[in-house]
Amino acid sequence: MRSSLLVGALLLVPAIGSAESNALRSLKAPGTASYGDVVAGPATVNDLQFARQVLPAVGPTASALAQSRVVYLNKNGVTLSPGNNDARTNRSTLAQQTTTIGAWNVSATTWTATVNCMKELFAPFDVTITETDPGNVPHMEAVFGGSPGQLGLPQGVAGVSPFTTDCAVIENSIVYTFTNVIPADARLACEIMAQEVAHSYGLDHELLASDPMTYLDYNGNRSFKNQVASCGEDTQRPCGINGSVCRNNQNSVALLTERLGAKNGDTTPPTGTIASPSTGATVPPGFNIYVNAADNTMVASAKLSIDGTLTETKTGGGPFTFTAPTTLSQTTHRLKVEIADTAGNVVQTQEVTVTIKAGATPPPPPPGMGTDPTNPQSPGGDDSAEITGGCAAGGSGGSLLLGLALVGLVVRRRT
Repeated sequence: MRSSLLVGALLLVPAIGSAESNALRSLKAPGTASYGDVVAGPATVNDLQFARQVLPAVGPTASALAQSRVVYLNKNGVTLSPGNNDARTNRSTLAQQTTTIGAWNVSATTWTATVNCMKELFAPFDVTITETDPGNVPHMEAVFGGSPGQLGLPQGVAGVSPFTTDCAVIENSIVYTFTNVIPADARLACEIMAQEVAHSYGLDHELLASDPMTYLDYNGNRSFKNQVASCGEDTQRPCGINGSVCRNNQNSVALLTERLGAKNGDTTPPTGTIASPSTGATVPPGFNIYVNAADNTMVASAKLSIDGTLTETKTGGGPFTFTAPTTLSQTTHRLKVEIADTAGNVVQTQEVTVTIKAGATPPPPPPGMGTDPTNPQSPGGDDSAEITGGCAAGGSGGSLLLGLALVGLVVRRRT
């Protein structure tokens, strides 16, 4: 079981004096920053601050498919030089002068669990997770260790990543999770770093608590979801930074698949349930059927059968909302849904039996699903809207500079 962990005491961890050599940056409110400034959203319930550095767009030369499809997990510390982000030469725009980020001195068991978690979260995508420095090969570097003051950031900052105003891929990016301000929890460190890495592939924060790109609290293990969600920290906004707009909403799996490609040889079937109505329920004519669906790569469709007869097919990533025909007789009926992924793997939900009766109370939508099945941007709508990265497909914009984006994850631990 997981529970929220108040981190006020953790934020009292003393700075490492000899390493805190970068000048402290002031944080600015979103929409008020200039290029190079650091903006911060509201603090989480655990008093952590999450920020991003506003920097120009990459431009029309940006490619949708990333060249840097290797992610190097580094817990051994790193010495950085100022300059455009380049993991091959340890240069970072966050370093105002030569700076060392300390190692994460954690047990072998915790580190192995962290690595395995990162491999699990990125398993659906054509990316390699490694503990060995790839050298001159294009790659992202995920640095676990140190404290935010080592990059001139306030002590409440838990992690940073480059981010551009057009949400483009930042090749050879270096991203950070500051382990001095969080517990030595493998899942927590992994989910924070998954968000930081995804930021450098152009993903924004989103209002979906079960996805690593969130600021919202969640009592469980997060994973990238094949589901359309609104961007934002605690309120809905377009995807972008400091007022820039890259897209109206975001599907983490669709966008990471666009940027990284899908892993070949997928034989894992999707999962799914009829979330509402429950079996044995009495429902009115024309009632809604709410279906949850998930997959390790991408859900492609869902097919509703009533009494063994195919009734309706929907495409997209789900969740799905079906409406039963109003012509069904007022008697007992059997509901089942078949869910397929993009690799052709299928699964059938457990059968649900309901009784139709005029005047019965409609089945309620499950938490997180809205009431408008015709609107793909509605929390309860079907997620069949096409998702593209950046201001156009692949994220296009101006000259290559780097930004930073802080984790929006609530600190949690195993109990």
